Amino acid sequence: RLTFPVVWQRRLRGVTVMVKAYLRYEQARAFGVIASPEACPVYADDNGKLVVTAALERLVVWDVRRGVEVRTLVPPPRESGVVPAITKIARASGSTIVAAGAADGSIRLWNLADGTSDVLLKGHKSEVTALRFNKSGSLLVSGGKDTNVVVWDVVAEVGLCRLRGHKDQVTDAVFVETGSESIETKLAAGTSAAGGARLVTTSKDGTLKVWDLDTQHCAQTMAHFTAEVWSVDVAPGGGKLAVGTADERLHLFGVNGGGDGDDEFDAQGDNDEANDGENPTATTTTSTPKTADEASVAKQKQTSAAIESASALLTPLGFVKRADDARVSTLRFDERGTFLGCQTVGRAVEVYRVRDSKEIGKRLRRKAKRRRDKRKQKKDSGGAGERGEHSDSDDGDGDAITAADTIDLAAVVRTKAKTRGFAFAPRTRVKRRSGVKCVLSILTDCNAVEEWEISGADGADDDDETKNAKDLGEPLRTKSLEHAGHRADVRGLVLGPDDITLVTLSHKGVKVWDPEAGSCARSVEGGYGLCALFAPGGRHVVVGTKSGGLEVIDTQAGVQLTGLKDAHAGPVWGIAATPNGAGFVTASADKTVKFFEWTLLDVDDEEEVGAKDATGGDADADANATATPQRNTRRELGVLHTKTLQMAEDVLSVSITPDGKLLSVSLLDNTLKVFFVDSLKFFLSLYGHRLPALCHDVSSDSRLLASGGADKNVRIWGLDFGDCHKSIFAHDDSVTALKFVPKTHYLFSAGKDGRVKYWDADKFEPLLTLNGHHASVWCLGVSARGDFVVSGGHDRAIRVWERTDEPFFVDEEKERRLESLLEDAGGEDDDDDDRVAKAARDSAFARGGVAPAGAEAGMASRKTLETLSAADAIVDALDVARHERTRIEAHVAKKAKAALSMEIDDEGKEDTRKAGAKDTGNKLKKLFKVNDDDENDDDSMASDSELLDHQAVVTPYGENSSYPTGLAPNPLLMGVSPERYALAALATVKPADLERAVLSLPFSSALALLDFLSGWLEKGEKIELTCRLASLIVRLHYQQLGATANARGVMLRIRPLLRDRANSFRDVLGFNLAGLGMWASRVQETVGAAGWKRKKGDDSDDDDDEKDDALLSDDETGVGPG
Repeated sequence: RLTFPVVWQRRLRGVTVMVKAYLRYEQARAFGVIASPEACPVYADDNGKLVVTAALERLVVWDVRRGVEVRTLVPPPRESGVVPAITKIARASGSTIVAAGAADGSIRLWNLADGTSDVLLKGHKSEVTALRFNKSGSLLVSGGKDTNVVVWDVVAEVGLCRLRGHKDQVTDAVFVETGSESIETKLAAGTSAAGGARLVTTSKDGTLKVWDLDTQHCAQTMAHFTAEVWSVDVAPGGGKLAVGTADERLHLFGVNGGGDGDDEFDAQGDNDEANDGENPTATTTTSTPKTADEASVAKQKQTSAAIESASALLTPLGFVKRADDARVSTLRFDERGTFLGCQTVGRAVEVYRVRDSKEIGKRLRRKAKRRRDKRKQKKDSGGAGERGEHSDSDDGDGDAITAADTIDLAAVVRTKAKTRGFAFAPRTRVKRRSGVKCVLSILTDCNAVEEWEISGADGADDDDETKNAKDLGEPLRTKSLEHAGHRADVRGLVLGPDDITLVTLSHKGVKVWDPEAGSCARSVEGGYGLCALFAPGGRHVVVGTKSGGLEVIDTQAGVQLTGLKDAHAGPVWGIAATPNGAGFVTASADKTVKFFEWTLLDVDDEEEVGAKDATGGDADADANATATPQRNTRRELGVLHTKTLQMAEDVLSVSITPDGKLLSVSLLDNTLKVFFVDSLKFFLSLYGHRLPALCHDVSSDSRLLASGGADKNVRIWGLDFGDCHKSIFAHDDSVTALKFVPKTHYLFSAGKDGRVKYWDADKFEPLLTLNGHHASVWCLGVSARGDFVVSGGHDRAIRVWERTDEPFFVDEEKERRLESLLEDAGGEDDDDDDRVAKAARDSAFARGGVAPAGAEAGMASRKTLETLSAADAIVDALDVARHERTRIEAHVAKKAKAALSMEIDDEGKEDTRKAGAKDTGNKLKKLFKVNDDDENDDDSMASDSELLDHQAVVTPYGENSSYPTGLAPNPLLMGVSPERYALAALATVKPADLERAVLSLPFSSALALLDFLSGWLEKGEKIELTCRLASLIVRLHYQQLGATANARGVMLRIRPLLRDRANSFRDVLGFNLAGLGMWASRVQETVGAAGWKRKKGDDSDDDDDEKDDALLSDDETGVGPG
């Protein structure tokens, strides 16, 4: 591998110059992060064995039982190198699809089965703060800090709509599905992809909104909360909805039309009056409308019924006071809806028990009985009258269900660290443990995931429905994922001499890693480590702590040896080894620089051994047995203080030149001082930093010294005379670490801005910017050969950057950085429709009216660099297709004109020939015959040419029937017709970017695209895409199309074709769905008849495969395999 840069010859402006090429560093792996505190964990399967957590920009799948990492899902790198951190995770129920929302507003869909990701949705301009799938997994809703809510169609990979209405960050969202129609019924009724579902969103503005996805408008707003609304969830049955706020209240709502176990009681209780009226959601269709007017009237009625139903979706049931006063962070029901978890920003997760219909009925009957007894006592005591009449009038209100009747606090899980999220385990996981009622995975703020179990107080089995977990026992922590990462920042790291061992420091000890595999070998408890150094041999490491002590740790045994607890009176900020390896130097905030030597210490281990009596029998302990101490002496590595250099200010870092002659220190007075090592005499004073130099390092040839300070600058000094070669503005924040690459003048610097930069200290140029960390970078480590660099920081991540064989030039890297800045700033500005919608909402709010419909709903996607590139590609393809179509038409017209002139010339020649035939004799008759034959030959040739006109032109890509004879095809079309070329260009655009790309087209290109659509519809090619494009263009350019005369003919041509093709495509889709449904029912009937019941773990995989083949064989039942 190349260690030094390669010199290349490049020709710039006609002059050959020598250009230096460097080798690129790229991130190879990242480890140390178990779970980011921003995203709640989710279970990866229905068995509850695997948990998915967000590790900054990655998704990590963990096996909770074994505590190991199963799979890591890493997003593809970007041009700028900055990959945003994941802020929200959601998993589709019963599926392997996981959605991950990022800090830049993008959403990536992952398939956990194979670890692939092909879908990237961009709809928000800022961080995604809410993410949820619907029950079937076909719809996805996202909310962000930009106050917008976006609904996505996961199957079509497109955005359905953008909902505007909140005035602050959207905190949570959930689908409420009240309809019970099947997919076939909805498809036949012509409903939208939302399928009649309702959407409930919450925001920091203190409101809860109910959205009707069919009409895309806000149907109901709850604004009676007295604090910010942070979370919402609906019970699995759809009958209850819980809302958590920033105060101590937990609100509960009833869902009208939602079905769960309370329906039986509601029919007997306070819903009698509602049952007497009409159900707004129930629609009965006796016959299909035959005319367009009848269909329009029916659709209007259906829309009004949907709006009326959505406007009365939620009914307040009151609130209950929580046990913890901290604000709610996450609210979730379990899989059956029997428990409700409430996680706060403190250290508690409250688990509420949800009563079923029988318990609620019993509770209401007891309350009614108590009220009757109370009225009877008052009546007997003579207290009737107005008070009795008032009590009688309150009977109806007393029968209503309240939040206290529905839920009650069952248990509280309290963790040692602050909680950041939780998830209920699936039902199958809970059934495996006898007596366990629920299992929770709790994410804590200290980079750990804990699993807790809550059992019944009576130890009854969870399947016992009679007890229904009325009393729960104390929560018990069973498992914890905490070994693979530090609990706090990575404040220091050091690489072993052989580069195969990595030691990282944190506030409660050190961890030993394998940097190649990224696995943690062992953990050693200790103090708050700030700096570290390997002893000769690469087995022991000395750690300088914040308390001023020096800890010696055996990395192979994982134990802490005898050190010096009082080596310094202040924090040890720096440590440097002497070139001869005999000792090291430390720098501390106690204004001293101390020299230490390695030594071997004798350590006595005392053990108490009981002495038995001489007879060997069992005697009395006090009489015949005595405990005598036995000393075992062993030798271990230690440190010995030799001398001290007193300084006037706090010492922040220390270094010794590789030649062993000079000692350099950085002080709190913004200067660096250089001393002779042997005599400790003063040599140089380096001043120039405006703030203290936090770090510095010396090159391998002892000629250059580089320092980085809190003034964000890196200064290059010469150690010969102490002159400053260059001062470079390096980072956007303080420079925290700096290391030279061995045997070179290249150096790496790290700062609080989260970046690691690569520099050439000879040319004073920035070579690379390594973006990866999401917080301050505290420490750096460079390998002995310079082939990789390790960095650690405040985000608890340890990243390894490896040197590749790819060369790069400084000028090209500057252009690349500028392009990445353009890419990052591509979609920061608000779109026109966003500004218009915001103005309309503000105007309506100022008037006290209702905002128009267009102000609440808009396009789901947003303008990005990808959408603009897609629009350019579409315009180019349309221009080429139109140009080729014009060429073909011109060639055909030219051939027709030539054929017509040839016929006229032939008629003139015939008249002349007949006139000359009268004056000639037999000789001319013979010639006439010859001419006749020639004429026949011409006719035959003409007929041959006409036949060739209808034959296909042979090209290098095959036959191209769209080009006539004599016209050379355009090689850009790759052997296809112009229409197919334009269609292929549109098909390559991502579905999520198509809407915004078409919006970016000029009207002339949109009109040309509409003309091509008529041809595609006639041939029936890509019906779904063409129908979507036609409706989109008409909706976007409605006014201009109506005012353009050339567009009327195209519109009239498309109108019947569009309806006919859409109806035929819908019929095919409905037929396929019906066939699949029949196939599924036949398979279920066959399996049920065979009495097949799978029991996991009873049989081997081969036996299961044989059973599957026997049950799903192609026999007379007609059920095929699969």
